[in-house]
Amino acid sequence: MTFSDQKFIEDPKFLQWIFHNNQLVNQYWEQYLLEHPEEEAQIIELKTRLSELKYSDETMLQFEKEQIAQQVISRINLDLEKNKRQSIFVSFLKYAAVAVAFAVIGGLAVYLNSDNNSIYQQLAGQMVQIPSEGQGPLLITSTGENVDLKKSNSSVDYTRNGAIVLNSDSVIKAADDMPNVMNQLVIPYGNQSKLILSDNTVVWLNAGSRLVYPTFFSGKTREVLLFGEAFFEVSKNADKPFIVKTSDIEIKVLGTQFNVSAYAEDKVIQTVLKEGSVAIRQNNASFFDKEVVLKPNQMASFAKNSNETKLTDVDVSYYTLWTKGLLSFDDVDFNRIVKKVERFYNISVNFSEPILGTIRISGKLDLKKNKDEVLEYLEKVSLTNIKKISENQYMVKK
Repeated sequence: MTFSDQKFIEDPKFLQWIFHNNQLVNQYWEQYLLEHPEEEAQIIELKTRLSELKYSDETMLQFEKEQIAQQVISRINLDLEKNKRQSIFVSFLKYAAVAVAFAVIGGLAVYLNSDNNSIYQQLAGQMVQIPSEGQGPLLITSTGENVDLKKSNSSVDYTRNGAIVLNSDSVIKAADDMPNVMNQLVIPYGNQSKLILSDNTVVWLNAGSRLVYPTFFSGKTREVLLFGEAFFEVSKNADKPFIVKTSDIEIKVLGTQFNVSAYAEDKVIQTVLKEGSVAIRQNNASFFDKEVVLKPNQMASFAKNSNETKLTDVDVSYYTLWTKGLLSFDDVDFNRIVKKVERFYNISVNFSEPILGTIRISGKLDLKKNKDEVLEYLEKVSLTNIKKISENQYMVKK
């Protein structure tokens, strides 16, 4: 996608020309084409593609619009599969997916609807720019501003009235209280961040994670969307339950401490309860399906392929020490620990033989040490050799 492609897709008048046309808008673009003949072919191509996704019934209810928005995204995903070799057009489609969906719904802000999981799917498919190496976590405010937090262990605090405090010093103004308009905190590999929400709930976000949340909680629930791993200390409010949504399940709490690991590449979503009580429900569960209720020191493992949840008793510290820069493990697969180390240090570790990843290991890592010291420790506990291939590439051998 060229810069000029992006310019048109971001222009509300361009989207209005396609989805909510009127005489004034028509006149504007007719005049624009006369004044910019060199852009005519490009504009017509973009308009033609987006017009294929147009609907005309202006009397639709909001939930019907959201269903159509999801169909738009599905349609664009199909086009992505068909056009993998057409790199410029693929880039355009990826960017257009969210822009078109929001235009169909009736706005370009990110909205959350607790009664419809299609909004989660829209956000899951959204093309959020992951900060490049050397950058800190990225805060995307509800107004669309991108703020580089710079520090690898950053903090964001929404508890001050009308202000967002970054890294305990700099302050930016929060958006006005618009119900359900979302902010996003994106954590690149090699980084972590602490987030204090407006209700005083504290969230620790692990490397390679993203949290979507409102500036202020309105309505009967407090809802956030999690991609990746986070530890929550939820402030108690019996009248307004706190709900964490992931790709496949949602966790409902009143006030408690728990850890959720829901990375897209993992086959299992793990929820570990430190204190309090949480109820877990599959996103597409029917009214008659029971919730799974966790007690302290229990873990719920939801298998994405079978849609089954398994409860086990665990030592919670194994799943929460990462918030203190430590990683503890007892009789687990080597490849599972390697994946966590990859995320934390932003490196790639491959196995010369897949069976090496199934070696069961136990130990404790101090993630405040440099990556070479950590990898040397893993060599000892796994009885393997970890060879450096390049600056951030490693190979595990016998």
